[in-house]
Amino acid sequence: MAEGIDVLLCRGTDMEQATQRGFPPGTEKRIHIVVDGETCLYDGLSTFFPQATFALDIRHVEERLWKVARVLYGPEPAQVEHWVEDQRERLYTGRTVELVTGLKALQLTLSARAKRDAGKRDALSDLIGYLDKRLSMMAYKDLIEGDMVIASGIVEGAARYVVGERLDCSGMRWIPERAEALLHLRCIELNGDWERFFAWGYHRWLDQMQVGQRVLIRSNQAEPLPTGASIEATDCQGLEPSQRAKAA
Repeated sequence: MAEGIDVLLCRGTDMEQATQRGFPPGTEKRIHIVVDGETCLYDGLSTFFPQATFALDIRHVEERLWKVARVLYGPEPAQVEHWVEDQRERLYTGRTVELVTGLKALQLTLSARAKRDAGKRDALSDLIGYLDKRLSMMAYKDLIEGDMVIASGIVEGAARYVVGERLDCSGMRWIPERAEALLHLRCIELNGDWERFFAWGYHRWLDQMQVGQRVLIRSNQAEPLPTGASIEATDCQGLEPSQRAKAA
């Protein structure tokens, strides 16, 4: 998530973390980042990932539309919903500039001095200022057609399921190194690769025993985890019967 990357930026380790996770400088992989609207996030991340595409979390935009609609048409819930749906249609169909232009036109219909319109003027002014600065991150139609994520909920849900349900239980405390190691194993399990992972580790033990090395199941030194290529090699290689007998 962008919030997580923002923390890394503050620590000065963002590129190291990105490289460790397969996104080194100059990578040809597509990088797509969903942000919550803070311009400092965009400014920092676009500097480190100039080739990335950005999306302003559309839920944040919709929340602001609902807030303004209630100020404009509060006593009339049907009109509130109708107005919001009109604006949402513009968002999803790539007409964000038209949306902002319409808000500015609506603002001009309000009295510049009447106290009854003061709240409406302020609400519209805040929304227009918010959207105007973030138009480059609101190409939702193009992003949807490119099968890109436009809201962070899916990432937040995955983080809660993958990380939270394993590491955030009652009484648990972690240091980063151990948490990182356990999360690697958690991902291997959730991806359905546990048997392949164990076969890979078993094969390494056999190789060590064949050359007379001592096999340690537990160690205070972390072993490098397998890559996709090394697991594929293990799948293809298989185990010889003599190796199984020797391991036993």
